Order: sequence, then structure tokens, then C-alpha cells
Amino acid sequence: MVSISSRPPIAFVGSVAIVAFTLALSVERAAHAEDADEGVPFKSVALQGNPLGIIIGRYSADLEYLPVPHHALHFSPVGYFALPGVADELVGFGAEMGYRWYSGLNGPNGFFLGVSFIALSLQYTHGALPGVPLDAPEDTSFVQLGGAIDAGYQLVFLGNFAVGAGLGAQYTADTTQPTFESQNHALHDLLYGWGLRPRALLSVGAAF
Repeated sequence: MVSISSRPPIAFVGSVAIVAFTLALSVERAAHAEDADEGVPFKSVALQGNPLGIIIGRYSADLEYLPVPHHALHFSPVGYFALPGVADELVGFGAEMGYRWYSGLNGPNGFFLGVSFIALSLQYTHGALPGVPLDAPEDTSFVQLGGAIDAGYQLVFLGNFAVGAGLGAQYTADTTQPTFESQNHALHDLLYGWGLRPRALLSVGAAF
């Protein structure tokens, strides 16, 4: 005896769902392509400098590559030449690597959310100050590792100019924690030490 069910076979339902999803995805991509091509060419690369970090002796640039709309691979080489105190010096280099999502269809523009991994190799040097009791010289080399999350807005205008700003938070840890000259400069641990801290973003450059 053969029983006939009123429900279609599971394989058939699965095939229909796959076909429907594929068609919907194709329509969405076509709509996005039409929007992206409408008057503004898609820009897949952005190169920008970060002037705000110069205040604390942090020199960096942002390189972004968008293989498709909305999704950007983010890379920032970083160099430090900072003078945290009267006899302090912090030097080193490293990079931030991560991902950004942009709300704009035509490149690295619109609201963005980002996440990145931080890796730095640093050297902190403190020279003893004359006449300061118990002050001793220090020379510490260490690696700083951590991560960050950011949110902000970036504008691409006049063809290729790009300006972005945002806020974020980062957490870093040092393989060896230097003793900054914090008795006279209480902000040193906040600006250069490890732990959880806020950060501000400002980038200026071009998108192509």
C-alpha cells in the first residue's frame, strides 16, 4: 500500500528554498550594483593619515581595501616617538589590522563599525633627574598586544577626498609594564600604559 502525503518531500522544499535564496541574493546584488554605478564610481582603496595621534607621539596611517561594497580590510602601520615626561622617551613600531563595515555602497563612506588587533614593539627609557630622591634610570623593552572596537562616520567628497572621525575603546596588555613618571604626570598610564581606555579617531586622505 502506498500512502500519499499532502506535504511535499523535504528534498523538494529544500531545493525550492535554495533557489529562492539564490534568486533573492542575485536581485539584491543587482540592485546594489545599480545603486553603486548610479553617478558615483565605486572606490575600493583608501589611504589616510591620522593627525590626532601626533599629539601623543603616535604616527600612523590607514590603508583600506574593499573587495565588495560595505566590507573593508583595514591596516594601519604605527610608529611611536613620544616624550611622556621630563626625562622619558617611548619609541617603537607596530601595526593595527582589522575589519570595517561601512553603510555606504560606493566605497569607504558613511557610518562605520570596526574591530582591530593591535601589536606593538616598544622601548621605554627614563633618565634619572638630578636632585630627585630615589629616582633611578630605567630602560624597558616590551611588546604590547590587544584589540579595539570603533564607530564613526567617513565622508568622501569632491571626487577623492576622504575625512573620517569616530570614537572607540581599546584594551592592551604589555609583556613587561614600564614604570612611567606618573608622580609628576598622572596621565602617562592612561595615554601609554596598558588596560582599557577610550580612543578618538580622525583620518584625512583620499579614496580611489
